[in-house]
Amino acid sequence: MKRRLIIGAVLLVACSEPTAPGRTAWYSFDFAGDVFRWPESRVPVRYYADTRSNMRDLVERAIGTWEDQVLYGEFSGEMVNDSTVADVIVTWFDSVPPNVPPPPDNGPPVFACDGVTTLQLDSTGTALAEPIHTQIRITTAQVYTAAQVAACLRRVTIHELGHTLGLLQESPDQQDIMYSTVQVSAPSARDHQTVQVLYHTAPTIAPAPR
Repeated sequence: MKRRLIIGAVLLVACSEPTAPGRTAWYSFDFAGDVFRWPESRVPVRYYADTRSNMRDLVERAIGTWEDQVLYGEFSGEMVNDSTVADVIVTWFDSVPPNVPPPPDNGPPVFACDGVTTLQLDSTGTALAEPIHTQIRITTAQVYTAAQVAACLRRVTIHELGHTLGLLQESPDQQDIMYSTVQVSAPSARDHQTVQVLYHTAPTIAPAPR
């Protein structure tokens, strides 16, 4: 329904409501037929970030990026300072990179880092047994500049947090943030539609109890 606001002699008509997501995801998000996403009762999702270097900034930025992909607040996240109350725990895998202030390197993407996200099922196979764990790793096979590492960390953190939303599978398209070796800095239209469809799909896996 359109809303009208009159200021002086000017009539302003608000834009129409956002368009509902398409009925089909661009790429699969299930895992062997099971679907995980956060139910409304568990939003905002609680994220704990490693206190070293700029991990908290990376996670906050990634949360905001994914919040922008939903239409009606179906997903949101908040930072917590205590890992024991977190739904998702994000840590460095081993080495901790220097905190390079933005903007990071804007050149061609290099694979200076990667990540892994783990969802552990309980004995029933219908719920998570513990918080989701994400680890971000700095690769050491080649020497990269601090700025190249910073740019990679931004991309990979968004990608890994996509998994924590329930985008369990990798996209087959390298233009998507959920492609296996991340080459873009933000979700694509394909990522956008896939996460919207996910958050309008009934889950078969529940979060771990708090």
